[in-house]
Amino acid sequence: MTVALYPFLPDSQSLFFDIEHSFERAHPDVDLQIIDLSANYYNEDEPQAITNTNAQVYELDGVFLADFIDQKRIQALPKELVPPANTMVQVAENSAKAKNEWWGLPHWACTNFLFYRSGDPLGSAATLKDIESLIGAKHSPDQGLLVDAKGKSTLGELYLDATLDELGDLSAAEPYLLDTNLLSSATANLQRAINLCDTGMCRDSDYHEATGFYARQFARKRGRALVGYSERLYYIALEEHESCRKGECLDLKNIEMKPLPLSDKGSHPFAWVDMLTISTTCDETCLPDATAFIAHVTSAAEVKRALLPARYGAPPRYLLPARADLYTDKDVLAVAPLYSKLQPALADAIPVRGRKLNARLRAIGKKLDKEILKP
Repeated sequence: MTVALYPFLPDSQSLFFDIEHSFERAHPDVDLQIIDLSANYYNEDEPQAITNTNAQVYELDGVFLADFIDQKRIQALPKELVPPANTMVQVAENSAKAKNEWWGLPHWACTNFLFYRSGDPLGSAATLKDIESLIGAKHSPDQGLLVDAKGKSTLGELYLDATLDELGDLSAAEPYLLDTNLLSSATANLQRAINLCDTGMCRDSDYHEATGFYARQFARKRGRALVGYSERLYYIALEEHESCRKGECLDLKNIEMKPLPLSDKGSHPFAWVDMLTISTTCDETCLPDATAFIAHVTSAAEVKRALLPARYGAPPRYLLPARADLYTDKDVLAVAPLYSKLQPALADAIPVRGRKLNARLRAIGKKLDKEILKP
């Protein structure tokens, strides 16, 4: 059985190895093949994009869900995979359901945070203007904002974040999710945020391609605050554990986080949800194995294992699970106590999906990069 899992996870190869072997131990009659799409998952012009891949099970970023439904590439989940009420955080359930049916079983969620040191006045910053007043465009070296503002998908997502912060909901934002009709206040707010970066930072392609670069810089105290997903905590902890002298780098216990405001109106956070879906090419022979795999990989035990350190000395991956119960799991909190601070950001997160949304956001990102944002 061929499965295309979402690839952009900390220590993903180790995780995929564990998933494959744990599933095959439980189902020795199934040969599980996990496809690596880390090179071009989002680039629809490339053969390794998720949209150009043939598999029996797809783990879809919610940005693709509407297209896969419209193109009849996936089938609604069988009843035995539909989770009981309140199993998933609400934004995950809202993202995976359409036309009164479940089309995917949520696995992970992603939303942008602002990370800062404990005790920093940034903790009371509710708007972009507040952040500007505290950091300042003429700040001292290593006291700027750290945000990756390169890459078509990355910039498209930041624009979406800024647009939702300005307008408050997806229906109001939808007309502006076209590269021919950008919301000027959102693009201006993105530039305002980038202006808070140190010279040479944030708009660098090499740094964009270096996984965890900005998180590692934050670990080394080379920035006042960091923007990114919860997984940035993994790279902060990895840098501190493997590459720093004692006391040289930040410890996770000294880091706080909050939703990122990219507007003077505050933050209206949204979340992407990665979900397991079944291809329409998966027939009655394939369906039992696909169902068994999805049930296995999204089970409380398997998701919990993915959240716990993969090996001795490794930090927790700090992925945001779609399962609500794991945010209060005592074993998870014992090794990853920051989950109690991460969970509130999902409580009111806006679910996002739409037709051709990936292509639209990447076109927006390209225009921002080439024509609007300062290099």
